[in-house]
Amino acid sequence: MPHVPGIVSKNAGLADDTWNVNAQMMEAYINDVNTEKSNYDSFVSDVFNVKKSKRFGEKIGSVTTFSDFVPTAADGASAALDDIIGGPTKTIQHTTFKKLFRITREMNEDNEVDLMQSKARGMVQSYKRTRANFASAALTANAEAATTQTTFSFGGVNGFDCTSADGKAIFAVDHPQVTDTSATQSNIFTNAFGSDDQMLHRLANIGRNYKNNTGLVMGYTYDIIIIPSNTPELERVVKKIIRSELQVGSDYNDVNVNKGLWKLIIDPSWQVSSADAAPYILMSSQANKELLGNKFYDRVSLDVTGDVDITTNDMIWNGYSRFSAGFTSWQHMILGGAAHGTTLT
Repeated sequence: MPHVPGIVSKNAGLADDTWNVNAQMMEAYINDVNTEKSNYDSFVSDVFNVKKSKRFGEKIGSVTTFSDFVPTAADGASAALDDIIGGPTKTIQHTTFKKLFRITREMNEDNEVDLMQSKARGMVQSYKRTRANFASAALTANAEAATTQTTFSFGGVNGFDCTSADGKAIFAVDHPQVTDTSATQSNIFTNAFGSDDQMLHRLANIGRNYKNNTGLVMGYTYDIIIIPSNTPELERVVKKIIRSELQVGSDYNDVNVNKGLWKLIIDPSWQVSSADAAPYILMSSQANKELLGNKFYDRVSLDVTGDVDITTNDMIWNGYSRFSAGFTSWQHMILGGAAHGTTLT
């Protein structure tokens, strides 16, 4: 499980002997906590392509692919010209996130090391949790929404983008093609997962037959199921389907063709608000990687700076980071059990 990119931690010119020793101790502790793995780290790295960035944002382009070779009717006939044209582009812009915590002079004088370390650990965990929460919010904005959402809110701020490069929401009923704009494809469905693997197979087959911008079937195998963390019945059914030796939901001794083919990811940040809601996401890990589907950029990893507040003689630690999440394609994912979308009959 890859860990979050390293923390840069420093003391900003401390000259107060009261704080020097404990400030250095806290710096070492903060860096040590960062090496600990968490479910939040795992979720981001498992679902998103995580990259570093050195710019204000990242722009990703696309082009159409070559069509099939064309047979010639006569010996010496000219080859058919195949043009590559530009496809949709996507710009993912980074956002700054900040957090402060304070250690009082009295806490330091009384050698309350455990309490000071608890605050430091809390900041690191908050940073990791925020990365995962932000990524999850972008991914699941359309799960329970009654209408299509192209933006989402986070931390009281509105307008964060959750569209793919085609300008549609990452989960939409009308994703267009480049070469044939009249043709559209859907990757959002209202159908419930159900108590067996029938809907799983149906949606996975739809995903396998998605077409690219040239209109060619892509043929990707879907192999990941992502679910909220508070849907116990859905979690139980999925685990039975991907782990049972025999066919789930059947009285016959049929072989379970799904055993060993799927990976279950429980999103720790995804909480459904309705007891009746049980959305789920199917994803192709290969398509996500090759199409650069889900992107997460760390522009500035957590940078923690400590200094003494001259007005109180307390130690203040300032945590600063910049990151972003976005989507450059949509053919690698399907949302099922959604509140709006295509309904299969």
